[in-house]
Amino acid sequence: MALVGGGKVIVKNLARSDKINVVCGVDKDLSQLKQFGNEYNIELRDSYASVLSDSSIDSIILATPNRLHHTHIIAAAEAGKFIFCEKPLCLNTKNAKEAISVCRKNGIILGLGHERRFEPAMKSLFDHVARGDIGKVLHVETNFSHDLFDTLSEDNWRFNPKDAPGGGFTARGIHLTDFMVHMFGRAKRVYSTMSSIAYEKPRVDTMSANIEFINGITGIVSVSIATPFYGRYTVFGEEGWIEAREINNFEHDDPGELVFCRKGGERIITTHAHTNTVLENFELWHDASVNGQDYSITPEEMLANIEIFEAIVKSGDTGEIVNIK
Repeated sequence: MALVGGGKVIVKNLARSDKINVVCGVDKDLSQLKQFGNEYNIELRDSYASVLSDSSIDSIILATPNRLHHTHIIAAAEAGKFIFCEKPLCLNTKNAKEAISVCRKNGIILGLGHERRFEPAMKSLFDHVARGDIGKVLHVETNFSHDLFDTLSEDNWRFNPKDAPGGGFTARGIHLTDFMVHMFGRAKRVYSTMSSIAYEKPRVDTMSANIEFINGITGIVSVSIATPFYGRYTVFGEEGWIEAREINNFEHDDPGELVFCRKGGERIITTHAHTNTVLENFELWHDASVNGQDYSITPEEMLANIEIFEAIVKSGDTGEIVNIK
């Protein structure tokens, strides 16, 4: 397997796998990677084309800039490689449809870096809602905020509208809408706002979006990258509500917390230990690609999330409600 682009965290997590072996790393600038390559026994190259033509490499991890995902996925699929792409899949629906179509045409199971689905607290929340424990779902609200980008330079790609057109939503908030499409399906209407309050434009530090799903459920997602850490995901139903809470970024080993409120007000609070969700996601993708097992992040869900992402960006730019066709 070859890793293309930045991805040291991925390599460290996959070093624990008995199924996946990263043997090659590709980056334009290898000057700072020699020691890391030696430590993990990874051959370093500066050419993506060289791994596409290398028959000894059967799969590719794409951790390249977001704007390149579309063309890099297509090139890998046409070369017959298994493909795992970091999120977001693409920056617009047209490109996402094309990338998914080419993978399907070539029999490729496309993996996607939405590892947060596999956090134990979120799995439990999904199960409660699917069983009907909160009754008919009415609404979902979620927020993921942090100040991790405070130390980054102003020209960092995470602030660049070409690479991260949704501000903090592009890197982190898109996990929240992934939860939503996994639970509720496609959206039909979005209205969003994007603000530069703590930072100067074009850096977007705060965003909020109202989402209406095809099934009538409504949702609110918000992200700030200029405040101390805060994270929650709450689903409201006729018979109760349930909320996953976080006390720190998911890169840390802190447990998650789940609050389940029954009709009448009784609250049940449980804690859920941290697990290696990055490794879990990769190995599920491996088993789907190699052994024909199901991969739980479906192409339909991938596309539905990019539809929301594109609508959020467009509405934030225009100030208008965007209808998803």
